[in-house]
Amino acid sequence: MGNRASRSKKRETLKKASRYLLPIFKSNLFWTAAFVGAIAAFAYYNADKIAKTQTDYFRIKKIVFDGNEKTRDAILLKASGLTYRSNIFAYSVDGVKRKLENVPWIKSATVQRKLPDTIYIRVAERTPIAILQSKRKLYLVDADGKVLEDDGIGNFGSLPIIIGDGAEKEADKLFRCLERFPKIRKQLAFALRIGKRRWNIKINRGITVKLPETGIAHALGILEEISDRNGFFGEDISAIDLRMLDRVVVTKKEGKK
Repeated sequence: MGNRASRSKKRETLKKASRYLLPIFKSNLFWTAAFVGAIAAFAYYNADKIAKTQTDYFRIKKIVFDGNEKTRDAILLKASGLTYRSNIFAYSVDGVKRKLENVPWIKSATVQRKLPDTIYIRVAERTPIAILQSKRKLYLVDADGKVLEDDGIGNFGSLPIIIGDGAEKEADKLFRCLERFPKIRKQLAFALRIGKRRWNIKINRGITVKLPETGIAHALGILEEISDRNGFFGEDISAIDLRMLDRVVVTKKEGKK
């Protein structure tokens, strides 16, 4: 009797348990949890293998440079700090950008990750506007006053020469003003910065034009008017002083009347 009662009690317990468990087994939530748990267990016991696969997958195989004409790829690669076969996520995009923009010829840079294995870099290079003569050496200068390396100056022989302390910082303002007077701009040989305040420019047959500290455009307008009246000056003129608004002082060469 005792065994029969025990077995009957067990069957009753199983029936009650099944009434609670069966809905759980049939629910989507249960199987979703089971699936997620299985994936988690797989990832846990295979973490090293997965990490190695991801590391190999995201190694840098290509570094593409675009937009550079004056700066060799090798120089940009060294400046960037990037290395092949390293993890593509090991580098800060902004950090690489800053390093590249420290290269003298580079005005700006854009750095992009192209997964899984390529770094794409586009640069904008600086454009020289003048040749700076300083301490018996020549340097290229851009519109921002950035002094560039002296390599390749021979390719820019048609640029005007600027001389004087701070000349590189003010050259672009002078040249933009001269663009309004193409006849004078075409004749410009070099420009000398005087005392960090104003310019003397050399034009035509060696004529020195002394420009004022302010009102340069007005002075150049007067100069152009004089040039139109006098066939762009005679061979006997050595200097024209435009520093005073109400007068023009012309100096002739020695021995000329």
